Amino acid sequence: MLRSTLAIAAAFLALPSYAQAPVPAGIPGNECVVRASAAPASWIIQGYDPFDSTIAEGTFGVTFVNEGVGECQFAPTFELSDPPFGLSKGSGKRIGYALLNLTDTQDVTPRAGRTQRNPAQRLITLGPNASRTILYKLVADPDDVRESGVFTQDLLLDMQDRDFRGLGGTRIVLGIDVLPSARIGLAGAYTVSDGHAVVDLGELRPGVAPVPLQLRVASTGSYDLSVTSANSGRLRLGSSEWSIPYSLAIGGNSVNLSGASTVSGPNGGGLRRDALPIQFVIGSTADRRAGVYSDVISISVTAR
Repeated sequence: MLRSTLAIAAAFLALPSYAQAPVPAGIPGNECVVRASAAPASWIIQGYDPFDSTIAEGTFGVTFVNEGVGECQFAPTFELSDPPFGLSKGSGKRIGYALLNLTDTQDVTPRAGRTQRNPAQRLITLGPNASRTILYKLVADPDDVRESGVFTQDLLLDMQDRDFRGLGGTRIVLGIDVLPSARIGLAGAYTVSDGHAVVDLGELRPGVAPVPLQLRVASTGSYDLSVTSANSGRLRLGSSEWSIPYSLAIGGNSVNLSGASTVSGPNGGGLRRDALPIQFVIGSTADRRAGVYSDVISISVTAR
């Protein structure tokens, strides 16, 4: 009886991109001259992988300095420079977010266009030449992430006195850099041994092997599959020279196993989850010695 096992190894690749940071605006003043210095000027959550378990968040700081000769009392507020609310890359679904004042435990998210001030909120008080640093946390909503790219929103950080009059402001860019990323896995008739998926093709007969198997791909957009065969498209009997040719198709696309081969996934942008059938076609088994024939296939995915 001719039988075969096939081990399939999986991998992924994520490629980063980067955003540019703007320069904060100057702040006019009088006896109370407050300047705000954001560190950094652009608050970008860098390198977020939507298929990872990490939280889409970043912590940033603003240092307020009173450069005047009088005492300053104010509340920092954020206002949208360009509504509507949400991080955007110019098209598609916006990504919601929360902006939190960690130092004073306040939600300062400008959901309605600007931070909603609480009348009971304690103001920041700075004497001449005094300074104070406030830490802020930006948290993006992972459920709104639908594709890779850099999503941003421009805000004005305004310092308002007790009567809601502005003492000056500086511009800050919020954002998230979503990596092109992809993951692959298997579904169907396979077992796991030593970290590899093992597929039993049953008794080898010429034609399509009756094995229900799918390659599951989760990606932020288009992707390519790289496929290699350890035996160049042959099922081999141990370390002997006995072998049986076979071919492979993924998602209906034939794969050339004589060398490294690339298969392009379905076209189209945006977050996708594909189930691609894997099909094994067995060649001639005539005059072959009985035993277990096997090959090792490695499949990796690269997000575009």
